[in-house]
Amino acid sequence: MLSAPLLEARRISKAFPGVQALVDVDFALEAGEIHALVGENGAGKSTLVKIMTGVYQPDAGTLLVDGNAVRISSRRDAERLGIAAIHQEIVLVPELDVASNILLGEPPTLGRGWRSRLGVIDRTQLYTQARAALGRVHADVDPRRRAGSLGVSAAQLVLIARGLSQDNRILVLDEPTAALTPGERDELFVKLHALRDRGVGILYVSHRLDEVVTLANRITVIRDGQVVRTLPAAEAKVERVIELMLARPLREMYPERHPGGRRPVVLEVRGLSRAGVIDGVSLTARGGEIVGVTGLVGAGKSELARAIYGADATDAGAVLVDGVETSIRSPRDALKAGIALVPEDRKSQGLVLLLSIVENVALAVANCVRVAGGVTRFNQVLAGRRLGAIARSYIQRFSIHARSEHQLTRDLSGGTQQKVVLAKNLATQPKVIIFDEPTRGIDVGSKAEIYRMMKDLAEGGTAILLVSSEVQEVVAMCDRIYVMRKGAVVAEVDRAEASERTVMRYAAAGG
Repeated sequence: MLSAPLLEARRISKAFPGVQALVDVDFALEAGEIHALVGENGAGKSTLVKIMTGVYQPDAGTLLVDGNAVRISSRRDAERLGIAAIHQEIVLVPELDVASNILLGEPPTLGRGWRSRLGVIDRTQLYTQARAALGRVHADVDPRRRAGSLGVSAAQLVLIARGLSQDNRILVLDEPTAALTPGERDELFVKLHALRDRGVGILYVSHRLDEVVTLANRITVIRDGQVVRTLPAAEAKVERVIELMLARPLREMYPERHPGGRRPVVLEVRGLSRAGVIDGVSLTARGGEIVGVTGLVGAGKSELARAIYGADATDAGAVLVDGVETSIRSPRDALKAGIALVPEDRKSQGLVLLLSIVENVALAVANCVRVAGGVTRFNQVLAGRRLGAIARSYIQRFSIHARSEHQLTRDLSGGTQQKVVLAKNLATQPKVIIFDEPTRGIDVGSKAEIYRMMKDLAEGGTAILLVSSEVQEVVAMCDRIYVMRKGAVVAEVDRAEASERTVMRYAAAGG
């Protein structure tokens, strides 16, 4: 008689407001296997992982451990069942030392019996156990060091050491190598193989298909909240996995484009670098052109957008607008030069949610010296009527569903908020607009409207840089595509040669 899977999901469904994240998903993790879960951003991978680790509760379906139905309502429930999770986000307590973070929640205590319940931490044992955990992942990190002082790579290794410090039967890893060097990644893989050989079941979530196909015993592809197929290792070739990931309808949501003649270069980036993030990136964008920048998670796309816009400092390189080198040390410098950014996170970076639509527009315009004179008196006092007229014009132009220009942006839907971010940037009359993940987290109808707006802007002569992890999006919308991997541009693909398969091959395998 065959034994039950170590961890199993049966017909799991989960919905969020306006979004069906998972639909009747079946998934099984066997003891002694590495089972990879892959799919594009938004496919439902993280939602499934969070259900298995107690962060979310499913709307329907059943979770089983060793064939027994279980309810996992918290991280504690997951740990009691032998499930440890290492999430992509760096979640450490910055003011505690490394050792305290590794053994957080279960530190060794002095004494035995009732004395141990007093909770006095045995510092000697704490550091001994932490050093052992760090040694298992070959992390050269001082366990007495304050966690908040660690770099991204070291912090990721500490998280992995914490996840491996317990004797767990099920290990869930979400993009564990995103911040690791090749050597650190190889050390991690050795450890994962050793755990697998001891009977541990490992659920491995990653966008890096080149490492997935060599590491995993099986690969499950999830698309639009549903399992497409589970492949054994023998069939798990990068090309095959890409085919399964990318098949998708709704091409009609992309507007037909008729690019005009060849116009002058408006934006030129030369050798832009920032240590550990972007490495000698060069690109151009002409007026009326939509240029894509894509790559997997951690490729450096958003970091490049922020560097061009002056939100992050750079170590080397230059940015030219209309052929003139421009000193961009801050977003204000970028706005002055005619560069606008629709940021990746509209809630924390694009809007002040407690301000109204017109007040958000005012913030952008008042900080842009090229146009501020039209909405201020004596360069000091904002002209409320003029700003109101500008805000109302964009509400009408973009069909923004709001009661008036005075409605707070926090009360708007995600798609409507994204339109407000675009409106406030257009009010600065930019020559170049950088869209960073512009359709993340918005509904299909709002996506189609954003694409139409981008098309209209390009036809009006604006140069557009579309930074996106959605491969279908950049292939459908862009005249040229720069593909990034590990902070560098690895390919430039013309529209005539662009396909989802080609772009994904460069992004996942570098060639």
